[in-house]
Amino acid sequence: MKSRSASKIKLTSYDDLIGGAVSKDDIQEIPIGQLRDFLNHPFHVNDDDEMNDLVESIKTQGILTALLVRPSKKGG
Repeated sequence: MKSRSASKIKLTSYDDLIGGAVSKDDIQEIPIGQLRDFLNHPFHVNDDDEMNDLVESIKTQGILTALLVRPSKKGG
């Protein structure tokens, strides 16, 4: 007999996760000095050859994928 428990799971839509469609008015340039990591951040920076390749790529091509950031209660 098949379980129907999976049919009870409600997945959050992409629009619900990010608050709906993004317009050009929602896009802002933020000084890098205002960016902060957050508690228990899952990504770690390794100062290695791969990071150096990434730095060079950004210098020559720029950032090709926009970053998603949230305002902090403490500012930034």
